[in-house]
Order: sequence, then structure tokens, then C-alpha cells
Amino acid sequence: MFKTPILVIAYNRVEFTHDLFTVLHTLQPEKLYISVDGAAPDDRVDYRKTLEVQCVFACEWPCELHTNFNAKHLGKSKHVVSAINWFFENESEGIILFDDTIPHPDFFPFCEELLDKFRDNPKIGHIGGCNILKKKSVDASYYYSAYPTVWGFATWRDRWQGFDIHAKEVSVSDFPDILSPYTVKRKVPNFWMRRFKLITQYPTIDIWEYQYFIHLWKKQCFSIIPNTNLIENRGFSTKSKRKLRRLDRPTQPILPLEHNPEIVQNEYADRYIFRRYFRKDNLTFLRHWIEENILIND
Repeated sequence: MFKTPILVIAYNRVEFTHDLFTVLHTLQPEKLYISVDGAAPDDRVDYRKTLEVQCVFACEWPCELHTNFNAKHLGKSKHVVSAINWFFENESEGIILFDDTIPHPDFFPFCEELLDKFRDNPKIGHIGGCNILKKKSVDASYYYSAYPTVWGFATWRDRWQGFDIHAKEVSVSDFPDILSPYTVKRKVPNFWMRRFKLITQYPTIDIWEYQYFIHLWKKQCFSIIPNTNLIENRGFSTKSKRKLRRLDRPTQPILPLEHNPEIVQNEYADRYIFRRYFRKDNLTFLRHWIEENILIND
């Protein structure tokens, strides 16, 4: 049985959730935390789907199962933050998965070994499972990045502690100094300053990832990224995310781990990620938010 606690964050995707649970059934974790968001108001179909998702997690092995089934609909970001806060009220470290992901079997021992290795090293704040690079960037099994990948990851309570979805832990005047150790070219800090201002000016935007980046930067942490992809993101199958689908790489084995001894940012990999994943103008950012939160729900 697998000893590291696991949190699954789910909503209404019954088929995806079932497929993820099949992976967990094979793994048989000793501790499993399940958080399911409530149904959208006055939506009977959504209510039925969320109930079906709750019923997926019938563990047939000796398992300490904890459930957090929300009666009200929180929305993506509020639910994610609420679920992780709940998880770390009970555990000091663990693995976090989303209902639309399928981890490679090596993902779990990868996280477990690195949680143990870097438990007392505050330079490491996050252990990601996803790699979007087209080719390996180092000879070791992982590299160090400014950008945490959050489709499936592991972290510790003390690294998560203090996270604020409104990014109020950082002021506009302090932000350049917080960001400077992670960036070289001018356009990169300009990009992130614009994102920071958008987050603080439009607090209803339903994202949490950028705030998480800022939180780790404030703590002066790097993120570990595996040198092969360990997480399949099935959420990219939706029409609205067809461009992101190009970033999804096939999962591959990674064990046994070859450790990377020098904790230094991999600037080559981070430049690629910035170009391929983050670099969008402000209007595109807001347009995507309108499409995902207003137009799709009409």
C-alpha cells in the first residue's frame, strides 16, 4: 500500500473521475482525501453528476477515507483553495490530483521520494508531475523551475501556508524584487507585473494558479519538474482548450530517479515554457476568462 496521503479535487466529470479512481484502486493509498464541489444553483443535471462523482470513491481496500462534499457551488478556484486548505489542516505533506488527470504509475513514488528528500529544504516549494517540453532538458530525472506545474503535484503544509487567492501577501512595490531572482529578460517581468495587476484589480477572475506562482516566489522557492511527463491532462479534450491540448505530452516512466544535486533554475526550460504557455497579451487573458466563465455557461 502507498503511504503518502493523496487529495483528489473533483466536480462533475463522472467518467474522468472514475478513470482516475481506477488508477488509485491499483495504487491503494492508505489515506485518501476527496473534495467535491457542489452543484451549480438550480441545475438538476449538475446535481446528479456531482452525486455520481461522490459515489465513485468506494474504496475496496483498507483505506482511511476523508470526504469533503460541498453543499454549495464554490467555483473552480475557490474550491481548489478550500480543498487544499482542508487537506493541510490534517496532513503535513501530500499529493494533490484533479479529476481530469491520469497519472503515470511512476508519478506516485516520484513524489514520495522527493517529498522525503526535500522535506527540510525550504528552497523547494513544489513537486510537479507535468512536463510540456518537447525534449529532455537535463541528464537527471528532474530540473528546477520558477514555474510550478499544477495538473498533479505534491507539496508540504509549510510551503502552502499563507497562500492568498487575492495575492494580498505581496504589494505592487514589492513585486519586482520578489520576481527578479527568477527572470532575466525585461519582457518576462513586464508580463508578470501585468498579470499581478490584473489579479489584484479583477478579484473575481476564476484563477488560482498565478497567485500560487507569486506565493512560491515570495517564499523564494523553486519547483521541481520531472524530465518526462508523468500526468495526462484529459481536460484538454474540451473545445475551449484545444490550443492547450498541444502541450499535453505522452506519459513515460521515470524510475529509478537520478537526482539533480545543484538547485539552480533551468533557464532554457523556463524560457520555453514562457513562450509556449504563458505569453499572451492582456486582452487575450481577459477574453479567455469571459469565454470560460460567461459565454460557455450561457
